Amino acid sequence: MKHTEPSMRRLWNTSSHRIGSSLLMAVLTLCGLAAPAAAGDQVSFTAVGTAVITGVTHLPGGLTQRDGSITGTATHLGNVTGPVTRIEDNQGNFSTTTVLISANGKDSVFLAISGHFEGTHGSCSVLTSTGTYTVTGGTGAFVNATGSGTITTEIDECAGTATGTYTGTISQPHSG
Repeated sequence: MKHTEPSMRRLWNTSSHRIGSSLLMAVLTLCGLAAPAAAGDQVSFTAVGTAVITGVTHLPGGLTQRDGSITGTATHLGNVTGPVTRIEDNQGNFSTTTVLISANGKDSVFLAISGHFEGTHGSCSVLTSTGTYTVTGGTGAFVNATGSGTITTEIDECAGTATGTYTGTISQPHSG
C-alpha cells in the first residue's frame, strides 16, 4: 500500500487543482473578470480566386453592375465557389457583395467589399482595383463571423474574367 499512497496523493492533488481552477474560472466568468469565449478571436484569412463575369448591366445614374461566379481557395474553407455582384460608378468607386461557399456546401463566408478602381470601361480594357473587405457573417463553422482586410482585383473585360486576392482576418471557425 505504501507504494500507491504517493500516487494517490498526486492524483488527488492534481484533481483538486483542476477542480479549483475550474471553480475559479467559473467565479471570474460570472463576475465578468475572465476573458470572453473565443467568439472574437481573429485568425489570418486569405482567399484567391477567379470570377467568370456572367452579366454586365448598365444602371441609371451611370452605374455598372457586374455579376459573376467565383472559383478559388480560401483559408479555413478550402476550395470555394460562389456568386459575386459588383456595382461601379463613373468616379472609379465600387461596392461588391460575395459569398464564398466551401466544397462541403455547409460552410460559407459573406463579404462586403468597397474600394476604388482604375482604368476606363471599354470592350477590351483592364480595370485594377484596391479596397477593403468586411466579413458580415456566414454559415456552418462561420455563423456570426466577423473580420476584415484588404483586396486587390483585376478585371479583364475582353476575357470576361476577374482575379482577386483577399488578405486579412476572420473569426476563428466554430467560434460563433
